[in-house]
Amino acid sequence: MGKSLIQSEGISAKRRLAGAIGIAFLLASPLVASAAGIPIDEARGGIPTLAPILELSAPGVVNIAVSGTSQVRTRNGDAQQRRVQGQGSGVIVDAVNGYVLTNNHVIENANTISVTLSDGRTLDAKLIGSDQATDIAVLKVAADRLTAVPFGEPDKLKVGDFVIAIGNPFGLGQTVTSGIISALGRVGLNIETYEDFIQTDASINPGNSGGALIDLRGRLIGINTAILGPGGNIGIGFAVPIDIARAVMDQLVKYGDIKRGRLGVEIGDLLPDQIAKFGSTGATIKSVLAGSAAEKAGLTTTDIVVGFNGAGIRSANDLRNKVALTRVGSTINLAVMRNGRAQTIDVKVTEAAVTPNL
Repeated sequence: MGKSLIQSEGISAKRRLAGAIGIAFLLASPLVASAAGIPIDEARGGIPTLAPILELSAPGVVNIAVSGTSQVRTRNGDAQQRRVQGQGSGVIVDAVNGYVLTNNHVIENANTISVTLSDGRTLDAKLIGSDQATDIAVLKVAADRLTAVPFGEPDKLKVGDFVIAIGNPFGLGQTVTSGIISALGRVGLNIETYEDFIQTDASINPGNSGGALIDLRGRLIGINTAILGPGGNIGIGFAVPIDIARAVMDQLVKYGDIKRGRLGVEIGDLLPDQIAKFGSTGATIKSVLAGSAAEKAGLTTTDIVVGFNGAGIRSANDLRNKVALTRVGSTINLAVMRNGRAQTIDVKVTEAAVTPNL
């Protein structure tokens, strides 16, 4: 019995290997590669290559080195200052103003921050602001001949799309890996307060944090942030979608801080039969706080929110994130289904309270 199990396991492994080899040969085919959007290098015999994409995008990804101090407790309970040094990655997103996106945890407790460009130049960086809740930070460097990575459209991504990760793993210097999008909208990982991660099997390791996740057009779709595992790549990495990172950046650049909005409602996900009935995903309002922005705007517990400022709502968590990234005092437009009828409601958001809801 044991022998047959071992044999069948070996056969399965061989089949999996054969399947993997088959896929590799398919992707190596110029016809298939071209259809997948992978460039073909005719000068080298028509081989598929990601090099043309990287020639445009890689100069926009930087290595970050930080030094600073952090407070630690001794066994006696005394507080001591400890010098810390670290490395990570960042992405130039505005070549004119020198803005660089990275992770908050890369620059946390840093007294000095330096950025090394792909051409070897090392620059002093100024921290514009950071947001621990989304793990996003914005730096500014002063230099000419900078290359920015253009923003992509994360709302158009699909599981299975090819992606490329660029960063500085283990301090080795700029490194490129590739893979696919394994999942979208990952939540409940308790990595950050506001989660909506892109999951990818492109290798992400310590030092990749703050680096770029790009599509096959060289557009920035995410900021690589975390890995699942004991400290090394196991094929499960997470990136903050660029629309979230960009919303945080816009507030940090304009105001220097984040002031999160609040509606004053408790929300929940739609049930499958509700999604089928309305033909749309969204979030249901379970309760409305007295005196809140939601009550003043006329929202009720019969409402189902299916749109936010013209964009669809995937889930309650998606709505929560969108509201949280709205500056206090801003007015948002909600598409609502009420008693089977569609309508729009404008709500002026108020300052957020410490609550898991809105």
